[in-house]
Amino acid sequence: MKNETTNNKANAITLMIIDESGSMASLKRATEESHLGILQRIQAECAEMTNLNQYVNTWFFGGIRIEESQPLTKIGVEDGLKSIHLNPNGSTPLFDAIGKACTQLEVLMSNLKFSPDDTMVTVAVFTDGEENSSRIFSQGEVKRLVTRLKLSGWTFDYYGTDVSVEEMKERLAFDGGMVMEKSESGFRSGMANYSMKSSSSKADWIKNWMKDDFSE
Repeated sequence: MKNETTNNKANAITLMIIDESGSMASLKRATEESHLGILQRIQAECAEMTNLNQYVNTWFFGGIRIEESQPLTKIGVEDGLKSIHLNPNGSTPLFDAIGKACTQLEVLMSNLKFSPDDTMVTVAVFTDGEENSSRIFSQGEVKRLVTRLKLSGWTFDYYGTDVSVEEMKERLAFDGGMVMEKSESGFRSGMANYSMKSSSSKADWIKNWMKDDFSE
């Protein structure tokens, strides 16, 4: 993939980290369909925010599996969008998933010459449970990673059912999010909330970026 930043275009990267542990079985369909809805909203934004290149990166986590389901992909107005396919199984290595996904994206962005000056990154975690099986990253290590990435303009939101957003702000330095009901309707509502919030944030960010860029 090539970074296609130009003098009049910036970049928006959406990183979604989605729980695929065994307890997500009853939420599989709602999560898959809601993820596609987020992609459709991003595709619509491509026509609405023509000065913004849009990229998506999606990861799953469950048991010993932490997998990149959707590599960093540029979304275009005419692109065909594919649904994700969850295979719920295992425990909840939340810290390892956040650590691995964010670290890998950071390295890739560096290799592709994405600059913090013209790139916004939004990270969203969607889970129905609490951390219980990470082996590589501790809570403190994830919090330090998140805190450092926020200095480069990254934002982090937590959408979960068993832990309050305020607690995640304290534990992992996240910015916000939403506590969801542990049901299909709860996940649909939460992921739709993220989609609308993200769209609004991007609209504000690109407006400010254009004002700063073209005033120089």
